[in-house]
Amino acid sequence: MNLEDAFTVVDTPVHLPGQSDDALIRQIRKRKEFSAPRKALSPAAGLADGITLRPIEALHWLSYVTRPRYQDDVLDQYLWWGLLRYLGFFAHDYSHSRSPNLALSPAGCRISGNQRRVTSEEMGIGFGAALAARWFDGTSAATLRSVVDIDVALDARFVFGPSAAVQHIGTRRADYLLIGADRHDSSRYVLRVLECKGTKNAGNAVAQLARAVGQLDGVTVGGRVPPGLATAVITGESRTSYLAVDPGDDDEPSYALDIETIDRGRGFRLESDREDVSAAEIANAAVRASWAVLADFGGNVDAIRRWAPDVMRNRIERQPRDRVTFETPIGTARGTSLEFRFGGERLTVRYGIDESVDDQLSDGLAGDVVAAQRAFADRLEPGSRRRVPESPEVLSATADGTIFSLVRR
Repeated sequence: MNLEDAFTVVDTPVHLPGQSDDALIRQIRKRKEFSAPRKALSPAAGLADGITLRPIEALHWLSYVTRPRYQDDVLDQYLWWGLLRYLGFFAHDYSHSRSPNLALSPAGCRISGNQRRVTSEEMGIGFGAALAARWFDGTSAATLRSVVDIDVALDARFVFGPSAAVQHIGTRRADYLLIGADRHDSSRYVLRVLECKGTKNAGNAVAQLARAVGQLDGVTVGGRVPPGLATAVITGESRTSYLAVDPGDDDEPSYALDIETIDRGRGFRLESDREDVSAAEIANAAVRASWAVLADFGGNVDAIRRWAPDVMRNRIERQPRDRVTFETPIGTARGTSLEFRFGGERLTVRYGIDESVDDQLSDGLAGDVVAAQRAFADRLEPGSRRRVPESPEVLSATADGTIFSLVRR
């Protein structure tokens, strides 16, 4: 597959078949891997029978949510390896619907063994985060702002506990914390959790989903199990699809963001001997950590140091990186870039943050960051993430301010 064809595949809206219904829930309940959660299982809103998306959105989410796991000395190697592999991983298949489905390209089919397992798992993360964004759109008056790796952002041994306490946890809990912003009050946030699986075999997906459901109970916020989404993404040779389920919650609390609590979040750490940790403190610490993850995506090292809770700063090390300013169809962005060569062509990959958001991450107060993110999210009208016809650029953006850009020259 040449670079032009790869760009067409990742930038074309595709149909991602999926299932989230009562029949799937009955299958899950029959699996030996299933342990009943504290909430009743229900179909995931907006994910009943498939979605339409551009694959670049999933690649963007994958790069965003996995980046903090990699230390500075291997980060570039990971980014090169991941992009070179996944940019040509898919091909179009028009045999199932009017819109193309995603099948594996010949290059994708040649990936085997342990590398294939890793590829399936990472596709589960990328598409799982994209599914979570659609699920937010269908379930509440909140918009997904950020996806935070709990192991990186907070103490891996502890998690939000009952009432105002902190509860020790084992290894069975969700990997990702979803932070949503209230669409009507930008000073309030909701917290949810995501557990996403990935496999190449459809026969493994239901068992994976049954295990994932059990992991959603491993996190409690203020004595409540937050709303959660479990997904299993199947990257088969003939098509990519998903399964999803949602332990329902009719009454979802939101948490106020305030400057004093945000400031205290710098020293926030979940510890077993503390019994005065409120849900609001946890929510503010999580939002603060999400700003550090955002800064990391765009290479703003000073902002990482400014916003990362101490426990997060101790987990990732970053050296100053050359940053560039670049124009996009949705505004000016600032960030880092990598360049690859394919014969006579060059591919430039940009990891950016909207300039106004980046400025506030560097110098603004918490309320200024919130306002800048809200303004950027308001600009993301339907279709704004598409490239201009005949343009050499493919673009994706998230509501918290990240801009992921591929440019072919």
